[in-house]
Amino acid sequence: MKRILFLLMIAGTLFAQEVKLDFKVNEEKLYIGDRIKLNYTISGGERHVFVLPDVQMWIKDLEIIDVQASERIKKHRHFIDLNVEAVRFDTGFVHIPAMPIIKTDSTGFGKPDTIFTPEKYLYIYSMLDSSAAPVAMTPPLPLALMIWWEFTIALFLLAGSVFLLILGIKHKSKKKQVIEENWETPKEKAEHYLSALEKKNYPDKEKWKQFYLELTYISRDYFENIYFIHLQELTTSELIPALKEHVDAEFMNDLQTFFQYADLVKFAKGVASHDNCDEHLKLVRQIICCQ
Repeated sequence: MKRILFLLMIAGTLFAQEVKLDFKVNEEKLYIGDRIKLNYTISGGERHVFVLPDVQMWIKDLEIIDVQASERIKKHRHFIDLNVEAVRFDTGFVHIPAMPIIKTDSTGFGKPDTIFTPEKYLYIYSMLDSSAAPVAMTPPLPLALMIWWEFTIALFLLAGSVFLLILGIKHKSKKKQVIEENWETPKEKAEHYLSALEKKNYPDKEKWKQFYLELTYISRDYFENIYFIHLQELTTSELIPALKEHVDAEFMNDLQTFFQYADLVKFAKGVASHDNCDEHLKLVRQIICCQ
């Protein structure tokens, strides 16, 4: 009986010192702008010490929003929880790579060892579902002949439509003439839009999303007008390489940071600040002035 108890104690000690690594990710269908949560749990004996990797350096297919690590002791085992929150603004496959975790011994007798986290591939969908089937159509009913009062209403509606069409054509021609008379250069147009944006006081009202929607539109519109390239339909990852061929290198890093930050506010419900809004507004004005 004593031998059995002794063997059980040895087995329990070995189990307590065993290193385990669990990896979980939210498995629901992910779309552009959804929060992606990666949860790593490393456990070992109380004497084990773990050195965690730099998540920003290893996971490059995602925009990292938050990284939190916590430690706990449970039943003589040392647990470390690494929680990563990220987001993606493009569709397609995302690679979660294997990351190295260094394991050491607090007693100083054991040799350092390296264990790797599992790797995984995720797919990010767009809001358009290609599997959606069109609604079934019912055959149209045959038209019935109209009586006199229906003819009267139809003629009245037709006359009204012609009248509105004539008014619309005249208004459009007048509007076009005003636009031609008040033509502005791309720089003047951008400055006009920036002044109008400042007067709306979005930061004072904490309307961060509206502020960055208009500021990024003004920036893209200005670059389109001076470089004659289409930018409004491009994602940020497609926009930056297109601008690198034209924008001065001294502004490129700040411009890339600005567009990535704006994506977090517009699509991931990030919270901005007055200082960030003022800094990015000043950056756009500086670029417009120097280009």
